[in-house]
Amino acid sequence: MLGDQSRIALDAAGMTSAVARTRGQREGQSRSARHPARLLVSLSPCLLVFLIATAAAEPRTDATTLGATSERAARDEAIRAIPWKQLADPQRRKLQSVIRNSSMYRRLPTRVIDCDPDLFTFLLQHPEVVVDVWQMMGVSRVTLQRVSDQAYQGDDGAGTTGNVCYLYADWGPEARNLAVVYAEGAYDGKPFLSPLRATSVIVLQSGAVQETNGRSYVTVRVDSFVQIEQVGVELVAKTVQPWINKTADRNFVETLGFVSTFSQTAEKNPQGMQRLAARLRTVDAPTRDALVHLCYRAAQRYAASDDRPSTKPYVLAQRMELPATTRQ
Repeated sequence: MLGDQSRIALDAAGMTSAVARTRGQREGQSRSARHPARLLVSLSPCLLVFLIATAAAEPRTDATTLGATSERAARDEAIRAIPWKQLADPQRRKLQSVIRNSSMYRRLPTRVIDCDPDLFTFLLQHPEVVVDVWQMMGVSRVTLQRVSDQAYQGDDGAGTTGNVCYLYADWGPEARNLAVVYAEGAYDGKPFLSPLRATSVIVLQSGAVQETNGRSYVTVRVDSFVQIEQVGVELVAKTVQPWINKTADRNFVETLGFVSTFSQTAEKNPQGMQRLAARLRTVDAPTRDALVHLCYRAAQRYAASDDRPSTKPYVLAQRMELPATTRQ
């Protein structure tokens, strides 16, 4: 159960109630889903990118989503964004194999969120922090264990396990990030007689801009390539791909909504977030200290900009510059 002090910290921005509402909606949806489609979604990008998790907060109404797509032009653009020449040969071959043999490609909704850029980058670098918070709130059974500086092992507690690795990461100022993620996942359970396996390549790009009101807005773009091993399941995946895409899009949007709310909670109540950080079970002391430092720094920025007029984030989406789409 979430402790009272932690609940105070999270309720400062309505995080607990938002998560509870979304959890109830999602549980109702999952009961009506057919097994093969649901399992394919569990191996889809939204679990294997940005935290391998599906439970998240309801997205805030002041955030903006631009259209998702599976079109060839977007796919080609995503491939060009990968810094091929900066990868070692084994890494290049891994990526090329998945992309060449991918069963599905999806550009998830481009998302503009109100979020401190440094805190956003920190949570990308330390996804175990968000997973630990979700466990503390009781909204997810997902576990995420860091096994090296760039690699994680995950388990959703319901038969799905995964290994996630940053093959390339360029963390820039103002959340100008480019990351290439390689993920392997497997589901072991009914109705399949043998484990169902899938491999994903994720290309994540982000960038932030500070508006005249002093607030920072982060634009996030994620492209995903998924290769499913079993031929029969691959056919099912293509048949129900529109439903899978819709579910993946929604999960991604909800996850970023949680990150935005997390950031705004830090701005309004850094003392509560410090108490929350002390209760995290799987995060080491240096990471907790770094999180607390960023929360207080975000609060200082918030205090300076709180009285300035707001700016609609959809304006930013039209002129936001993400990292260069072609890397040498």
